[in-house]
Amino acid sequence: MLDPPSPPPAADPPPAATTSATTTPARSDGMKEPGIFKGCAEADGPLAATTKRAVLAYLGKPSADAWARVAGRPIVGRTTLGQAWDAALPGGSGRHPNAAELVRAIRLAVARQLTGINGARCRTH
Repeated sequence: MLDPPSPPPAADPPPAATTSATTTPARSDGMKEPGIFKGCAEADGPLAATTKRAVLAYLGKPSADAWARVAGRPIVGRTTLGQAWDAALPGGSGRHPNAAELVRAIRLAVARQLTGINGARCRTH
């Protein structure tokens, strides 16, 4: 008599899901942000409410003193507002941004984060 057929071997469990750079909690939380903060998040989670208030206060009345207070705040991952401003203005100007320039710098920092560009400058000559 023949032995009954044996069941097929159990399939290997699927590999642990890896979190891609575009689906990390910080990035997905950042895409839920309204207005100028869309795409903004700190490296480990949503953008802090104190950072949003500080940026909005700066945008309402830009000054060198106010810039000194907000420039070190992270806005996109580990990128600070100061780094975003430096990347948006290659060559630097040694001045603080006006409201429109800072909004543009934030948008560029978000775009760089989403496309994986680290913002490092390359010298060509």
